[in-house]
Amino acid sequence: MSKVTIDERNTINIYVDGVKLQVDPEDNLLAGVLSNKLNLPYFCWHPSMGSIGACRQCAVTIFDDESQTRGRIAMACMTPVTDGMYIGLGDEYSTVFREQVISAMMTNHPHDCPVCAEGGECHLQDMTVMTGHSVRDYKGDKRTFENQDLGPYIGHEMNRCITCYRCVRYYKDYAGGTDFGVFGSRNKVCFGRQQDGVLESEFSGNLVEVCPTGVFTDKPFSAHYARKWDLQSAPSICQGCSVGCNISIGERYGSVRRIVNRYNDSINGYFLCDRGRFGFGYINSDDRLTACKGIKFSGESPSVKDIHISLAKYKAEKFIAIGSSRASLETNTALKQLLGADNFCAGLTQTQMLMLQLHQKLIKQHHCVDIDAIEQADFVLILGEDVTQTAPRIALALRQSVRNAGLAIADRLRIPRWQDEAVRTAAGKTLSPLFIAQVSQSKLDDVAQEINYSNADDIALITQAINAKLTAPDADINYLEPQQKHFVASATKALQQAQNPLIVSGHSLANVQILQQCLALAENHQGKFGFAIMPSSVNSLGLASLIDQQTLSLEQVITQLQGEQETSLIIAENELSNLTNEGQQQLLSSAATIIALEHSQSVVCAHADVILPVACFAESQGLVVNYTGSVQCFYSALNAKLPILPSWRYIQMLDGILGQGKLADCGDNLNDFRTSLSQLESHFPDTFKFLAEQFLLKTARQTHRSSGRTAMTANQSVHEAKTTLDDNSPFNFSMEGGRANNSSAMPFTWAPGWNSNQSISKYQEFVGGKLSKSPAIVQIFDPNNEQDLSIQAAINSEVKSSDDELKVYPAKHIFANDYLGIKTSEFKLTKPIPFIELTPNDADKYKLVQSSHACIVIAGEEFTVQVKINAAHAKYCATLFLNEQVLRQFDYSSIIIKPAISEKIHAFDKQLHEQIEQINQAKQQQLRRLKQQDQFIPIRLMAGGLDDG
Repeated sequence: MSKVTIDERNTINIYVDGVKLQVDPEDNLLAGVLSNKLNLPYFCWHPSMGSIGACRQCAVTIFDDESQTRGRIAMACMTPVTDGMYIGLGDEYSTVFREQVISAMMTNHPHDCPVCAEGGECHLQDMTVMTGHSVRDYKGDKRTFENQDLGPYIGHEMNRCITCYRCVRYYKDYAGGTDFGVFGSRNKVCFGRQQDGVLESEFSGNLVEVCPTGVFTDKPFSAHYARKWDLQSAPSICQGCSVGCNISIGERYGSVRRIVNRYNDSINGYFLCDRGRFGFGYINSDDRLTACKGIKFSGESPSVKDIHISLAKYKAEKFIAIGSSRASLETNTALKQLLGADNFCAGLTQTQMLMLQLHQKLIKQHHCVDIDAIEQADFVLILGEDVTQTAPRIALALRQSVRNAGLAIADRLRIPRWQDEAVRTAAGKTLSPLFIAQVSQSKLDDVAQEINYSNADDIALITQAINAKLTAPDADINYLEPQQKHFVASATKALQQAQNPLIVSGHSLANVQILQQCLALAENHQGKFGFAIMPSSVNSLGLASLIDQQTLSLEQVITQLQGEQETSLIIAENELSNLTNEGQQQLLSSAATIIALEHSQSVVCAHADVILPVACFAESQGLVVNYTGSVQCFYSALNAKLPILPSWRYIQMLDGILGQGKLADCGDNLNDFRTSLSQLESHFPDTFKFLAEQFLLKTARQTHRSSGRTAMTANQSVHEAKTTLDDNSPFNFSMEGGRANNSSAMPFTWAPGWNSNQSISKYQEFVGGKLSKSPAIVQIFDPNNEQDLSIQAAINSEVKSSDDELKVYPAKHIFANDYLGIKTSEFKLTKPIPFIELTPNDADKYKLVQSSHACIVIAGEEFTVQVKINAAHAKYCATLFLNEQVLRQFDYSSIIIKPAISEKIHAFDKQLHEQIEQINQAKQQQLRRLKQQDQFIPIRLMAGGLDDG
């Protein structure tokens, strides 16, 4: 189900400028040439989107025979390869033709390279130089367009367009967007929306990287711009969800400027979602913690001695450590070793811990697949997870999987898969079966064969019924409603005909029985299914590896705090959003002392006696585990200003005064620390497998085209600051160093003549394939380990049908699901307006049919929300979105719903307007602060940064 390697491909011989090359017969000529690392200009073609022959830039000469005297011009992207064909790449005919094509393209292109956000990474510049076009002949007036406002994420500069059609093909055909298109007549063709407005697709940010000329730009990056070659970059892992997309972080003058995609064929390929691309605002926000509280020290950062002296008064207290699914594996493991397994809480509720253990068991049985395999599925069943909002990159892969039935038609007609338009024409509206059992409407509904809207308990029943029907076709499923039975029958029939069926689910409904039934499917039908189960956070499964019978749940911590005197807490990077408001208050008010390790303001920090400011993921190095159980490493892009230190370093300091003394001798170097952790914790992975080779030669974080170290702080001093030494990673904080030894860990992509992200083809085994130096895959859960998991509490295997009482589920949204992401100004502006969504019958029951707004009372708290009435929704269910839900959970058992009075509606609208004004003002104030900071960045930060990893 995965992509083939270079050794597995069938090849034929072709001759390019007389040199024999081996190419895949299923490739077009352009892909074959690029796979052999030759340079051939192109614009409209893209490895993930195939060929349409729109730009005419990849012209070559196809000769009649080996004499290479007679031939014809052809577009390489539209030409199949044949054994023994002779191609002219450097001949005069095709060379002149390519120069003339780009000369025509540049006729109306503006002279705005100095202010263009593509500067330094412009594919158009690369192709212009590559073709030899150097003189502009046109002297007349240029064609001009009026740009659109496409929202806070994407800038629009239509005058730069060369009409390659990449943007519309990506947005509509690949990502399934509906609010973007191509408009115009004659020679004025415009790409954008019918009218100004925020692009609705969760993947709109990819337009920035797909566009080769800078028509679509990263608006937050442009607002605080830095030349691309001046950025200091590092390979990292997206923190937005559990997919673990590979990203590259760009930093300048102590602030993160942008995030771009980093190619990984089995995880994210060429594309990111908008949460991953734009959700880093909290790193630069005013909410960042930059000073210690409760610790006295004289230097720039507290020493171990300072920590011990300041915390000596708490030594007699009993401490419980609370970890977090957004903290690194090193941090959580060190926290468990700090106070021992009996005093370690994973920061999860009992239900969340059970779900993670079931997920862990599923992975150990070889059932979780990567995105590459998801795209190959010929049947998909989604159970209770709105992946477009909770794990968007999975949703993008699912959109590709439904095309497989159409691709099969094209294969039978012998249409090459790279012939995109011909393949789509042959396929028509034929789609592979996608079945969705969900509470409410999702953005994948448009490609679904059948949808059943049910509550979480009924979704578990549906899963149980499918399992029963697969095992025994005459099984009794009369406990289901007629629509549910029809759904089960249709899904079972389609599933039995599938070769590569896939089950997709997740943790967002907090329903243990759904995962239990998925596990039953896996156990009863070994090897039949692939599974993609999505936990809530970036390192949920890393945290799961530390959970054992001694691990405390948050409920157990609250019970202990209320039952014992002088019990205190050490909380690492956890805002306690898993608890209700009452639960948060019980936990925080019952603790004798609270020591918080955190990088951003939270309710925990407001109650903390001691705050130790820790580095965020862009300032530190660590391990996280994605939804498949794969361990990945992120690296620091910038030096945090002391006293900010990595969480694991502060935990090591705490160990000598409050802990068991296991961490004191683990060494100050992160790699030594990891080695010690692996000896203390059996599930800690052997990082040597995929990190060792990277240390053979240090790689530069800055490009070799960087302005230079002296120029970096020339506004303050002409003296050259000392370069920070980093013994923990394979990267230098300078422009000195070699290329990445491991191409998957490149801080940035560049190759001679290829300054844009298109240069990634130089590091692939073949275009669109695996990286030539892919890292070793390290799984946190050993599938060969026969030891069964000890589920902490008995799970009732009997699934019961639910009653007719209204069940309320928190609505999921890509820009409002996580506590840190919502600190980004752009996310605050584009998150949903608070709402409640119900079916017409349920709305009538609560007298909301004629109401635009509702008043919601939960646990004594009152909220005003908009009313959405939707027939495409589970009956006796409501989905609710509140601004506050990103900060904590709610107990919906005593919810009151009633129409809102006019005064409440007026106050709601007024508050909404005021919030937008405040967000915009805060956004501008933060931008001014960051620009001012650029002029006064401390030389110490440039010279020293983190001495402790």
